[in-house]
Amino acid sequence: MPLSRRFRCGLLSRAAWVWIVLSGVCPLAGSAEEPRGQADLDAAIEAKLSADDLDDYATVIDLCRRAIDKGLGPESKDFADALYTGTLMDRAGMVVDAIFDAAVPDPQWPRMRSFAMRDLNEAVRRDPNLGEAHLMIARLEALPGGNRERARTEAEKATELLDDNKLAACRAQLVLGGLAADDKERGAAYDKAVELAPRDVEARRTRGLFHLVNDRFAEARADLEVAIEEEPEEGALYEAIGMAYLMEEKLDEAEKAFDRAIEINPQAPTALLQRARVLALQGERPEAIADLDKAIELKPDEAIPLILRARILQQAGETEKALADIEQVLATQPDHPAALELRGLIAAENNDYSAAIRDFRRLLDRHDEDALVHGQLGMLHLAAKQPRAAIREFTRAIDLDAGQFASWRGRSDAEISIGDHAKALADLEKALELRPDDDGVLNNLAWLLATSPDDVLRNGKRAIELATKACEATGWKEAHIISTLAAGYAEAGDFEAAKKYSRQAVELGSETEDVKSQLEKELQSYEAGKPWREKQTLEEAELAGLAPEVVDERPIAANAADEPEDRPASPSKPRRPF
Repeated sequence: MPLSRRFRCGLLSRAAWVWIVLSGVCPLAGSAEEPRGQADLDAAIEAKLSADDLDDYATVIDLCRRAIDKGLGPESKDFADALYTGTLMDRAGMVVDAIFDAAVPDPQWPRMRSFAMRDLNEAVRRDPNLGEAHLMIARLEALPGGNRERARTEAEKATELLDDNKLAACRAQLVLGGLAADDKERGAAYDKAVELAPRDVEARRTRGLFHLVNDRFAEARADLEVAIEEEPEEGALYEAIGMAYLMEEKLDEAEKAFDRAIEINPQAPTALLQRARVLALQGERPEAIADLDKAIELKPDEAIPLILRARILQQAGETEKALADIEQVLATQPDHPAALELRGLIAAENNDYSAAIRDFRRLLDRHDEDALVHGQLGMLHLAAKQPRAAIREFTRAIDLDAGQFASWRGRSDAEISIGDHAKALADLEKALELRPDDDGVLNNLAWLLATSPDDVLRNGKRAIELATKACEATGWKEAHIISTLAAGYAEAGDFEAAKKYSRQAVELGSETEDVKSQLEKELQSYEAGKPWREKQTLEEAELAGLAPEVVDERPIAANAADEPEDRPASPSKPRRPF
């Protein structure tokens, strides 16, 4: 294994070996009563002084073994043992450095680890107090496929033995942090590492990234700034601090950090990718695409730059180019979640709900426990006029995560569309708990309380309170919300106020003739002294290319013909998209 590296000795430096030889502590060949193994030991010393690669260290170890086997005097025997153990440490250290310092992991690293572990295990058998050996074992065992329990034990042993070597003890704490069971334990280990070596780049980088993934962006930047002071030419540190700025939405500072990372390494695809994100958020699409073009040229098989370019192209209206990038990803990674999601969203934008639903179902085939995807699929079914299928998906989303506001709101919309007002009312109440100021929820809940044919559900007073709040939240500029307030007053029996607000809604008008017509009919009803009643009864639509859904068996709500004659029937098309 022709690995070349700086001279290293686990026990003694090169200068120390030279001093020992010159001072006569270890006699060289030529003494009158030389033991049989002395010549081999002399050769081992000379080989060690010029050792520079693994083969050289192997020669030293072999000569030490032969010298010990042939026989040495007491002092020489002790020296040979120390030389043997120290060379084991040096050889293992060379391999450990090759594993951990490589810019790109060597595919042979598992075999290299086994090679180093053989030397380190022998070294600690010969001398259990070698703290550096315990530290190297801990680092190697902490890698994928290693023995994590042993890694922890060896790291703890290293901290005990290396308490006078703060930098080495810092490294042991970093290993313990990586092995920690939870973030509290991990943070404590990283804090200790920084306490031991406050200016150490690895400690600051590790704790900075830990803060970054836990959304503590100011703390992350503080650590990364110290690391940059120590290593001002390391581009990866600027990438990391750029991400902290990006997550804080400090786009100018993020762009400067990524600029510096790219200045240090113009061929860094991740820095180009992240700068493209910033440029896209700043509305600089051509510049963002230029960065992505270069990142894709550098790493043509990477999915994320292609997907980000597709998203930017989609937002610019270049749908065909966006789909070409997505299909390039899916050609090699047919289940890539971000690619499937974006293709599904593009299909939905084009009203191709069959294709959109197929893609989102494929996402759930990979991971059925994703509440957000179930909620998105529910929205697609709702847009495709499949309310019962939508209800099923929203229910699954809520079962997985009761904090999914969009699914509570979406399920209420679906329930309203099939006339299930009692369940819709309960879902809107829950949505209102999650977002008390959402004007859409306020409006829909007020409309149900004012217009439902179910006498038990109506509550004119509360409808007025909710609709007033919704009108205030929208600046009294939304005709359909003002008309909800009018319906609340009509339900409460105050037809003068109902007519006032209904006229205001009619004057504001609407872009669609259907809504304009309904607003006028509502005003006519209030002028006749009659409250408004509305119930929808949407049937399940069928989508081409999709297998039939198993729909919940629910009673179909009463239709308009079943409502009392003195209550105006709801129009054939719903007035508002709940």
